[in-house]
Amino acid sequence: MNKGFFLLFVICHLALSPSLLRAQQKKFLPFYRFTFGEGVSLPSKGDFFASQDIGSQIGSVVKPLDRLQIFGLYDLTYEGPGLMRSEGRLFTERAMRHSFMLEPSVEAPFVGTVRLKGFGIKENRRSGTNEIWGKGLYDYQATGFSFGIDKEFFGFRFSPAWRFTKMIFPNYTDLLREFQSGGLNAELAGGLMNQNVQAISLGISRKPFRAGASLSAQKYKKEKVVSSGGTYLNENQKDETTEFTADFDARLWRISLVPNGAYRMKRSNQNYLRFAYFGDTNPTFIAKNYDYNEMSLGARLYLHVTKTKALFGSMSLNDRIYPNRAPRNTDGVYALGEKQKTTWGAWGGGLQWKVSDYSTWNLAYNMVYSKSNMKYERFIPYNYTGHLVGLYLTVAP
Repeated sequence: MNKGFFLLFVICHLALSPSLLRAQQKKFLPFYRFTFGEGVSLPSKGDFFASQDIGSQIGSVVKPLDRLQIFGLYDLTYEGPGLMRSEGRLFTERAMRHSFMLEPSVEAPFVGTVRLKGFGIKENRRSGTNEIWGKGLYDYQATGFSFGIDKEFFGFRFSPAWRFTKMIFPNYTDLLREFQSGGLNAELAGGLMNQNVQAISLGISRKPFRAGASLSAQKYKKEKVVSSGGTYLNENQKDETTEFTADFDARLWRISLVPNGAYRMKRSNQNYLRFAYFGDTNPTFIAKNYDYNEMSLGARLYLHVTKTKALFGSMSLNDRIYPNRAPRNTDGVYALGEKQKTTWGAWGGGLQWKVSDYSTWNLAYNMVYSKSNMKYERFIPYNYTGHLVGLYLTVAP
């Protein structure tokens, strides 16, 4: 029997057991959340650009039984250019994402709150002027389900969970392989990014502290591992990411502080061949090119001046090291014996103004920066600073 149907059967059995079937009043609670943001960025490299973020969530909670609750949610999100025409001299990447989620949960005696979630996502992304909307290289579709339990134990809440996601990139292709294969064999280059992702996680919380750990494995269906000789091995790419997170919410008088931290480790069996020029017969081979260790620190600070107005500040710092990848100088030559390292983050603050019971404005400024020993920046900048000013509106009950 399919695992998802089996878990759904267990939840329904617990919810409809005789001990739970008694006279109850049906309950229905609508939910919505609307966010809109308009910002202007001034980077040290490249021209200024305006961006726009729009998010709309609508859903409801249905509680047909005392111990059974069903939550459904639809989310529409847009990220792209703002304050300017959609086309023009400057191009800004844009994306639109539709997602739907349905989560039944039941309070099971001696077990805790059992949750089964099913979800679907479709995202269109246009990352270049030569792409047609809906035919983007990185468009993807994702479907999946998860199973989790929330259990109180000695004042702590434990939340173990398991998730499975199937991701399909219908338009992704390797142009070099298509050119080399030609004809009907070109179809073999399709589906290289298609993957299945499984993740297990554990969350532990006790106000005001929260902590979590997770392990996810990405298994590619067609992408093969490249060898030092320039050929593909009979082994599919597999990536694993381990993450540890922690934060707490401290409140004193009119001040609230929320610091957070995370540590991530990514391990991949994929290697990398770097050709210095077309026809290079002696490319540089980097084994386990995509492995990295990353540490993140951040904090948010609020000073509630009045019941409707607050000043806030925020900071974030990220440090990533590639243990097997050497940095490159401005000519693209590897500095063998060194490890590529990048540090980036943001500092900022602003004013929050609650104009009604359901709407809040935020006027914010952020200074972003990135510093790296990777100096070859022909396509992607690694060393830059920038300034971002934005106005954001949130409408939610």
